[in-house]
Amino acid sequence: GGRIFAQLMHGGRNSHPANLPGGGIPVAPAAVAAPGRVHTLDGKVDPVVPRALTAGQAREIAEGHAEAARRALRAGFDGVEIHGANSYLVHQFLADGTNPRTDRYGGSVAGRIRFAVEAVEAAADAIGAHRVGLRISPGNTEGGMVERDPAPVYRALLAALAPLGLAYLHVTDDPRFPALDDLRPRWAGTLVGNTGEHTETTRESATALVASGRADLVSVGRPYIFNPDVVERIAAGVAWTPIRGKDYHYGSGPHGYVDLPRHDAVATLRSSVSTSENIEE
Repeated sequence: GGRIFAQLMHGGRNSHPANLPGGGIPVAPAAVAAPGRVHTLDGKVDPVVPRALTAGQAREIAEGHAEAARRALRAGFDGVEIHGANSYLVHQFLADGTNPRTDRYGGSVAGRIRFAVEAVEAAADAIGAHRVGLRISPGNTEGGMVERDPAPVYRALLAALAPLGLAYLHVTDDPRFPALDDLRPRWAGTLVGNTGEHTETTRESATALVASGRADLVSVGRPYIFNPDVVERIAAGVAWTPIRGKDYHYGSGPHGYVDLPRHDAVATLRSSVSTSENIEE
């Protein structure tokens, strides 16, 4: 009885030849490599310098979100969320640290939001705006991102997207730029809020976020990895399984993903142990 949206994400410079068909070179707004290491099926490896997209190629990738959205619906999803956050390609175009371009996809604020707007418009035209959401994380420094002044960029982005009637806007907060405080008054549609990396999502923080009016809905990220039944836990007032280390966030196997017990399974196990003890007594 619920709804499920597929998240569409282009890694941009965060990808690696080991992840790409034929071992191609990752693409990005500019030939600026990501700092640190990047994820592959064989573990973390050093990044490569990406290939800078031409304006025509950028337009082609943005429009490619239309076919991706259509495929998601054919696969049974109710809609799509375009990932414009956390240092991936859409975010790379929005941020001045990864987008030094001076053509129509860079330079001015209008240029830097162009790729994001075209990607969202393409998906909306393909499957209907009411089936499309966008995720953003203004000010997030993950993946070496630099946004010296996020406010004018994201305000302009929201102004450009507001007439489309999207399903929702998904905003991750950050202490470097209080996005929920700044953008909530500028978005009349449904807003999904996330407390961000520096404030762990809990039942209490989620409740407070909605009660404050800064969000209509709350997304649960990392805690969901360790609590696949988090919705039922919230409803039942059951404690959440604590978040484990980052080694579990990007694993390539089932451990830490599909072997975590549901809260009712834990309760059943405890009940069985208690009953066995009583029988032995």
